[in-house]
Amino acid sequence: MPDTTQGAQSDAERTRRVVVEWPIDHSVMSPATLSRWYKGTTYRRLPDKTQLGTLGMDALGDGWLPAEPLISRATRVVAIGSCFARYFILWLAEHGFNESIPQSPYNALLRFGSLLESPASIAQQFRWAFGELDDNAVVWIDKNKEVFEASEERRQLVRDTLLATDVLILTLGLSEVWYDRVTGEPLWRALPVDQFDPERHVFRVETMAQTLQWLETIERLRARHVPDMKIIFTVSPVPLGVTFRPVSALTANSASKAIVRAALDEFLRNHQEEVGRRAFYFPSYELATNYFIDPYGPDNRHISPTVAAGIIHYFVKHYCSADMIERTGRSLRDLDSTGELEQFLQQSRAR
Repeated sequence: MPDTTQGAQSDAERTRRVVVEWPIDHSVMSPATLSRWYKGTTYRRLPDKTQLGTLGMDALGDGWLPAEPLISRATRVVAIGSCFARYFILWLAEHGFNESIPQSPYNALLRFGSLLESPASIAQQFRWAFGELDDNAVVWIDKNKEVFEASEERRQLVRDTLLATDVLILTLGLSEVWYDRVTGEPLWRALPVDQFDPERHVFRVETMAQTLQWLETIERLRARHVPDMKIIFTVSPVPLGVTFRPVSALTANSASKAIVRAALDEFLRNHQEEVGRRAFYFPSYELATNYFIDPYGPDNRHISPTVAAGIIHYFVKHYCSADMIERTGRSLRDLDSTGELEQFLQQSRAR
């Protein structure tokens, strides 16, 4: 009787070796067969580490950079979005840009007591500014846990700011959003305990389709009311600080960023005729997470001054006039006790 045990062990060893060695059948991998693969006219290969080191940040900016700078001294630039948005405005204000902004170039960060991090909350500001949102339908809480009044004076300020904007830097942060179930409107953030109503306030993770809808709302209102405005979209590399999902914050952040980034990519593909004309993408998120080895500070959330400086330097190189690089502002050390913002500005100097 044949020994089937030995044969089974031999088969197992062969399949084990295949899994470990992952051999290639060279009979079907000759130059003749490889040449038959159609690569199209926009073929891009993922750079290996050596190529990434050679190409630098251009490996990520490829296909996204403007044909010529968009921002000069007279350009009115406003930023909306997460805390990473302040780096753009701070650099511009410190270097003599935004001189046409009323009162102060540092006012060009549209915050109003809050970080507008989700596409839903940013689209809500557009809807409010241009009369598509009932003031009574919103409950906005600022970072100090105080109610922010959606007054007519403030609405006009947002509207006037957007109408006067030449370039809007729109930094998208996350897809985790709290909503008012009664009005259907998004909240800026989770509510204080004394204002939270479990029957009324609900947490959602926005889908890609919902996120895309908010981006389309922004584009519709831009095209109707500020047709000459250019928007530079970017995704914040700053992860969410806390998740309201019953999973780890790290994995929830991965999903949140993926939803925002995928929706934005679909939006840009849907408006391909505007890309490079009215719509632009700057890869802040990819630069932080794919180019720098250790981009985050000790809190594992905020970008280190060195990384922020490198990203903004690359932005300035391609988006700002070359004759507007010298810094005009004084040191920030008396305003920033950590010294990180001054370090950021020093390291972002043209090299």
